[in-house]
Amino acid sequence: MITLCKVNEEEFKRYLDFMIPDYAQDITKNFDLTMEQALEESEMMMNDMFKDGLATKGQYLYNIVDDHSNEKVGVLWYSIISEINQAYLYHILIDEPKRGIGYGSKTLEKLQEILKTAGVKSIGLSVFGKNDGAYRLYKKLGYSNTRISMEKIL
Repeated sequence: MITLCKVNEEEFKRYLDFMIPDYAQDITKNFDLTMEQALEESEMMMNDMFKDGLATKGQYLYNIVDDHSNEKVGVLWYSIISEINQAYLYHILIDEPKRGIGYGSKTLEKLQEILKTAGVKSIGLSVFGKNDGAYRLYKKLGYSNTRISMEKIL
C-alpha cells in the first residue's frame, strides 16, 4: 500500500520550512512560550537534529508514497540510536485529505518491519497532550505509555 522514498535536498528544505513553524505552533499550544520563543526553540532543535542536513548520521526522512497512485501522501522522520538498538519516531505527517484511511497505520507497520529487520528492539516517541488522534493511533498499534508529563498553568 505504501513505499518510503528518501527525500531529496529540495524536499528537505521545504520540510524544514514547514516543520519549524509547525512545531513552534505545537510548542505554544502545549507550553507557556511566545511564538517568537517557540520559533527559536524549534529552529535550534531542527538545526541540532540535522547538523549535516540529510547526511546527518542516524536521521531518516522519507516521503510516504501510495503504491497504487504513486502519489506522495505524507512524510516520516525517525532516528536510530544504534548503541542501544532503539529507534525514535520524531514525526509522521499524513497530508490532510489522506487522513483517516489507513496511511498512518500502514506507515507505522512498514517502519516496524524495517526496524525489526535492522535489529532494532524498540521504537520510542512523544505525543503532545493535545494530539488525541495521534495518541489513539499509537495505542491502537500497541504502543504503551512509558512516562507522562503533566503541567498546571497558574
